[in-house]
Amino acid sequence: MMRNLFPALEKFKAYLNTASTGLMPSTALLEATKLLSDVIEFNGEVNSVDYMDELVLKPLQREAGRLMKVRPENVGLSIQTTEGLRRILLALEPKRGQNIVSLDTEFPTIPALLKSYAKRFGLELRVVENRNGLHSLEDIEKAIDDNTFAVVLSSVNWVIGERIDLGELSRIAHEHGAWLIVDAVQHLGSLRLFPEKEGVDALSAGSEKWLISPDTGAGLIYASDELLEEAKPIAGLLNNEPPTGDWGSWWGLPEKDPWSELRPAKGIRKLDFGGGPPYLIASALLASLRLINGLGIERIERHNMKLAKIVVDEVRALGLDVFSADSPIVTIKTGLDYNTEEELYQRLVAEGISVSHRGVLGHYGIRVSPHLYNEKEDVELFLEVLTSHL
Repeated sequence: MMRNLFPALEKFKAYLNTASTGLMPSTALLEATKLLSDVIEFNGEVNSVDYMDELVLKPLQREAGRLMKVRPENVGLSIQTTEGLRRILLALEPKRGQNIVSLDTEFPTIPALLKSYAKRFGLELRVVENRNGLHSLEDIEKAIDDNTFAVVLSSVNWVIGERIDLGELSRIAHEHGAWLIVDAVQHLGSLRLFPEKEGVDALSAGSEKWLISPDTGAGLIYASDELLEEAKPIAGLLNNEPPTGDWGSWWGLPEKDPWSELRPAKGIRKLDFGGGPPYLIASALLASLRLINGLGIERIERHNMKLAKIVVDEVRALGLDVFSADSPIVTIKTGLDYNTEEELYQRLVAEGISVSHRGVLGHYGIRVSPHLYNEKEDVELFLEVLTSHL
């Protein structure tokens, strides 16, 4: 699937490590260069947010809305995953004594955020324990009650590859009046994720993995109308509507009172940076989103899951097992002790096979994560080399 757009593939015999870092398409260079050329040549008053929003930010919102099947007004730019989640959480006002529910195998970002958030607002933090690395909806439901402020978790687990049934979980959370806030960094771009349909109230996803825009700092944030209505963020200037219809014509007005009341912006701009967005990182992400949408997320999901199934079936035929088989993250349980398995992983790396060795709470394995630029031959080569070293 368009392998020629990914020059980095030439550095590997098989790159199967998107859950760690996605590969950037060469089209991102063209998009970023176009923006920098506008800035260098001072085209279209590039010092104006009015110009740059039209050039970069609104097209980004349209592509992100298309990917998630939501209105562009509900999606915007974030700085990877953490900043987006933090922006969502700090815009809400929990009551002291409420609780937040999460999972014990989360990527350390969520524990770091939720521990400090719970401490600041006097919240009980309820962490659902795994069973053999996995979490059942029944166990998560037991932790949720009418005093739950929010359920905050990853929709696809970074080590295990477990995919949460967001539709069912949102039903449970909403029955108790709780928000469902999702870390979608291991989900968005690899599998379908339609937050309105699945009842997700807010999500954040860095672009460095399945959204194939690594090392730019970019990401996406989504918030539902209901959450935006409740949100009370600390606003910057650009979280407000331009008083004269655009910001450029307002700056020079002599009667302007800097302390006058402004009308809060509608949609995701209510949660936005408040100042001028980092347009350069948005331009690179825009190119990646156009590529993903051009292929179609349904097609990408079928492709990724087909490759993942080849790994699962072959591994099980060898008498080994995997933790989960419902996402493109397949973590193989080799049955070896960790140090021996680390040696196996290093042999794979030495032979040009890029995968990961990941573990959490005593669970570990060789993690394989194929994406849109991979082909069946990549997976078959990995399995051949893996088998030769077992």
